[in-house]
Amino acid sequence: MPAAPMFTNTGSKAPRPAVAIGAALLTFGGVLMIVGSFLSWFEIDGETFNGFSKGGENGDGTKDGPVFAVLGGLALSFGLVQLAARKVLALGIIGIVVAAFDLLAAIADLSDVNDLVDLGKAFGADVSAGPGLYVVILGAAVAIAGAIATIAKRRIWAPTT
Repeated sequence: MPAAPMFTNTGSKAPRPAVAIGAALLTFGGVLMIVGSFLSWFEIDGETFNGFSKGGENGDGTKDGPVFAVLGGLALSFGLVQLAARKVLALGIIGIVVAAFDLLAAIADLSDVNDLVDLGKAFGADVSAGPGLYVVILGAAVAIAGAIATIAKRRIWAPTT
């Protein structure tokens, strides 16, 4: 009597599900993060500062705009790859981590800008916050939502009877 095979071929795998909505959200979130890096973050006495402006006493202050632009570029590329290849799980997880890091860093920068605005107004300076960091935060939140949506749709479940 011949031995039964250990593994049986049950056919080919089901195709990966399309994740167009999640990938589009991830892509759009990345674009928003990049755009927010270039928009005005705050204005003080008529001078506008964005994520690429030089700050500090000697113009050597930390610039977070390039970091947000690179992380936004990563989210954008993750979304485009998910649209093309439908490789969802790994890119979705990495997308969540990248966008969450971007979100936390942008919230920290927004806190610093709000402190600067409060301090400037206390000393009578004409200070206002710009839309740039808000756009970065919105982009990071949209990218997180898109990455979560792609992970949630990684499998098509067959109905059980």
